[in-house]
Amino acid sequence: MRDMEKDFEFAIGMVFSNELEAYHTYVAYAIGKGFGVRKDNLLRNRKGEITRRTFVCNCEGHSVSSSNQDKKYERFEVRCGCPARIKFKVHNGVYEVIEYISEHNHAFIPEGQKHLIRCGRMISDTCKGVIVDMIKAGIGGTSTYKFLANEAGGSKNLGFNLRDCQNFLQTKRSSDITGGDCQRLLNHFHCMQMQNPMFFHAVQVNQDGRLTNLFWRDSLSKYDYDCFGDVLVFDTTYRTNKHNMICAPFVGVNHHWKNILFGCAFLLDETAESFIWLFEVFLQSMGDKAPKTIFTDQDQAMAKAIRIVFPNTQHRLCTWHIGKNASQNIPDLYRKPSFRDKYFFTLMYRCRSEDEFESTWRKMEEEWGTANNNWLRRLYEIRHKWSLAFGRDTFTCGITSSQRSESTNNVFQQLASKTSNLVEFVNYYEEQLKHMREIESQDDYSSRGKARVEVPDNSILMHAASVYTRAIFIKFNKELIQSLAEHVSCTTFNGSIYLYTLKCMRTKCENVVKYNPVDVSVSCDCKLFESRGWLCRHALKVLIDDISVTSIPSSYILKRWTKGAKEGIVNDECHQTSPGPSKFNRFSTLMQESVELNSLGAEDANTMTILRKNMAKAKAEIASYKASMVVTDAATANDDNQDSMCEISVLDPIRRKGKGTSYGRLKSSSEKKKKKSKKGAPQTQIESRELVQATHNETHFPDYSNNSNQFQSAFYPSNVGGPMMQYPYIMQQGIINGVSPFTSQMLEYHNRSHGTMLSQGSSNSFEQPSMNEFNNSEETHTNWPK
Repeated sequence: MRDMEKDFEFAIGMVFSNELEAYHTYVAYAIGKGFGVRKDNLLRNRKGEITRRTFVCNCEGHSVSSSNQDKKYERFEVRCGCPARIKFKVHNGVYEVIEYISEHNHAFIPEGQKHLIRCGRMISDTCKGVIVDMIKAGIGGTSTYKFLANEAGGSKNLGFNLRDCQNFLQTKRSSDITGGDCQRLLNHFHCMQMQNPMFFHAVQVNQDGRLTNLFWRDSLSKYDYDCFGDVLVFDTTYRTNKHNMICAPFVGVNHHWKNILFGCAFLLDETAESFIWLFEVFLQSMGDKAPKTIFTDQDQAMAKAIRIVFPNTQHRLCTWHIGKNASQNIPDLYRKPSFRDKYFFTLMYRCRSEDEFESTWRKMEEEWGTANNNWLRRLYEIRHKWSLAFGRDTFTCGITSSQRSESTNNVFQQLASKTSNLVEFVNYYEEQLKHMREIESQDDYSSRGKARVEVPDNSILMHAASVYTRAIFIKFNKELIQSLAEHVSCTTFNGSIYLYTLKCMRTKCENVVKYNPVDVSVSCDCKLFESRGWLCRHALKVLIDDISVTSIPSSYILKRWTKGAKEGIVNDECHQTSPGPSKFNRFSTLMQESVELNSLGAEDANTMTILRKNMAKAKAEIASYKASMVVTDAATANDDNQDSMCEISVLDPIRRKGKGTSYGRLKSSSEKKKKKSKKGAPQTQIESRELVQATHNETHFPDYSNNSNQFQSAFYPSNVGGPMMQYPYIMQQGIINGVSPFTSQMLEYHNRSHGTMLSQGSSNSFEQPSMNEFNNSEETHTNWPK
């Protein structure tokens, strides 16, 4: 806004170079006086050129009387026929004042309310960028406005109010909803790939060109997977966005025992074909490196896909879901502690061998008569996937459920609403990914040096403190302390290997440890090292008693748990990032450099004067430069956008209301009781058979008149699961060139993009499919509990 002198007045014959200068000058004058401005009529010649332009006081004229119908909000009448106005004659774009009336017939707005005048309120480009970035970070609109107002020294200095901020966010959301959600997401991914060629994404569409499945990961996720991809947790119990798509993150465990994201997917359905496509794409993106163990819930289609794509991976089921299904399928038994604690939990957690499992199962059948229970019989058939007695030699990081993935899903709960879109979710996912990596960096910093040990003379403990991260050292230290409770009850020697039988006096439990002092090899039948990756208390008891052992044998230190877990693994991808010159990069650089400058300027009145003087000088110099570089400036904006729009056209999925989901108002308990008492048609699941069937059968993309060649060059059929089943349209990395992507991360696009940045409240009303639904599925390759 142009600064006005107190005694400034307009005069006939005053000239302005363009309409913008004339309007802003009159608005600045009006704000100083205490009235608002409204644009009035204009005249054009036969060529359509403006010849006359009039700006009036906002109290000019009288409001037209409306009908007497009730209104949601009734505004007070402020128009009183004020004659104040200014009229310009326009010739060759130059505005000349030909009429000026300065008298008003109403009182001016007080000084303390001038910042509320509508024509003077405007959100600057800088503030818009800050609002967008804060919304992306999960901060609400009201909190964002309060932050900006506080930084500006109060709402009076900000230039806009809370309603303006909310309207700006709503406008972005409205434009987002009306546009192509999937197309903008594709543009966003294309821009990410231009910045980093190792960024990976793949899409699957049906014969109508509508999105069915989607997967993406960044380059650092590939690097993390190379370090910690031995155990994978995959969960699909969370739905999000207006398209009712399934959010399916791939979650792992880092060296600090915390969650780490390897990638994420959106699925339209939970069929075996969709999971096969997703797992193959995930495997391709990770260099064909399959995990050792994968944890999922009890999903029959998912199990089939894992058998096909990950044949050598140990598939484990979430024990929490097993317990939940037990409470639904055998409620009478599960509610009894004598059955649940003595048998069911023992079978799940406490059996130490397969023989012990079998004997305990037979005892349960004899005591409770469960031999003919169909659900338990089917549960027995998949016992190797849920009982800890099986697969004890398989590395699992000590995980027994998929709740790590579910806890990650909870981070995204605030975006689960009927209006949230894919672009908004991906942006929030990227912010959360940055946050998780920052937490990992902080953990790395906290794990430097050596942890304090309770027994400083113990060389094994000192060694553990120097190599393990803080979280893993705590677990190792616990095992070493517990080793004090173990006593050797029997020792045998066969010539090269010692067999120690250890007994704990408290639990009366025996464990057998094999130890070879020649090569310092040790193994215990509890299999803690094999499943979790650090030595158990029984093995430590034997090693501590051997005075020749002064450190943990190198073969029993898993690199993935050490402070140098990522050392020695090449991460060339992160060095290939080339963000290019963009307004966002320039803005970030200036923000970083100005923090110290502002701190120095705020020390006292003299430093503040020096800084403001130089800031005014810089502002005037920039304004002079922009005035002389109008054409070049526009060209530069286009240069920022060139070669960044994805040429592939993908349509949004058809919006469908999910099973059991209501977006209307919440009903009272009495209304719910009335609804239950009425007989009605049962609810139906999402009907996506047409899309799925088309995806499976179509091997050629439809002929789109304008870009059929682009589709053929960007998508290729990928055969999985045999020669008769094809899953076309996987987008490869680095094959598309175009112009102008959706880049919500870039500040310069915040006025032109259609990306939604406004986060919504938490909502997740989708229930996990029950075992009955799985049992009724067409897939019958595995007998699952009903």
